[in-house]
Amino acid sequence: MSRPGDWNCRSCQHLNFQRRDNCQRCGESRYGIRVGSTLGFTAGSDVRPGDWYCTAGNCGTHNFASRSTCFNCGAFKDESAGGFDFDMSQSRGFGGNRSGWKSGDWICTRLGCNEHNFASRMECFRCSAPREFNNRTSY
Repeated sequence: MSRPGDWNCRSCQHLNFQRRDNCQRCGESRYGIRVGSTLGFTAGSDVRPGDWYCTAGNCGTHNFASRSTCFNCGAFKDESAGGFDFDMSQSRGFGGNRSGWKSGDWICTRLGCNEHNFASRMECFRCSAPREFNNRTSY
């Protein structure tokens, strides 16, 4: 049930409370400018193969593949860092070590999208590419 002033995200159509300036689900600005998500990592096109998420304490910070330590807390990258060291054509069904990620979640591989999708989704919530599209090795 929505109240006066609540708004629907232009990107994912999630209903947000009036007080929010950014979408609770995808981080899209109420005014159309994308920002980091509230789950402790940056979603969407900023996520690249090899990137990793810090698992020290409750950090959960997104780090670029080139970093050996977390830029937020300084913890070293290790085996449990929840990296994106995977073949993009096999991006369906990686584990749930990352903050906000669950087993079976997948990243859309459509050029320019790279959005995190829940395991239950059969198409990308951002660009509507079918999940099967994400199994292809060529575009």
